[in-house]
Amino acid sequence: MSRKEREYQARREEILKAAERVFAQNGFYNSTVAEIAKESEFAIGTLYQFFKNKEELYYTMMIEKFDLLYSTLLTEVGKNKRCLEKLSCLVEVLFSFIEQNVDFFKIFTWELNVLNANMNNKLKDQLIAKHFAYIKLISDVIEEGLRERVLKEGNADDLSSALLGMMNVFSFNWIFNRQQDSLSAKAPIIVNLFLNGATRTG
Repeated sequence: MSRKEREYQARREEILKAAERVFAQNGFYNSTVAEIAKESEFAIGTLYQFFKNKEELYYTMMIEKFDLLYSTLLTEVGKNKRCLEKLSCLVEVLFSFIEQNVDFFKIFTWELNVLNANMNNKLKDQLIAKHFAYIKLISDVIEEGLRERVLKEGNADDLSSALLGMMNVFSFNWIFNRQQDSLSAKAPIIVNLFLNGATRTG
């Protein structure tokens, strides 16, 4: 890229990072372009050179973050050959990603009403598609475990929802408790509970 293109990308990235912080703190509806401009230390007019409105800025930020999450999970999980290894890797990588992107997870878990809002645009549809691709990735790992017969017979979608729910609750509690300990360290607990349950054995 030319110097001008690099400067453009650098400014765009700074704006998206600032938007992520503002949306995480105030929520979508209570955030303004002026606040994002102030956080990014750019003039309001500069933001409008990159994004036509707050909605476009919000969806672009979320889509690109989801792309990063999905590609990271796909790459790391794909390095493992067996289902149980993939499951462990999936939870570990997700928790590590959340630790590094706390603001994004806050927005994702607390601002789902934005997806339900009356905003019929391509960006919203893209974000929803990214979300379902992420869920399908988890479901694919579960289906592989069912084919390998390392998981009990069941519905892959139901099992995926159960695993996703456990991961979301642990992540939400970690954020709510102000990240006082390591979320990644809890990954083995999730995997063990999902595979073996909480019943005492032996």
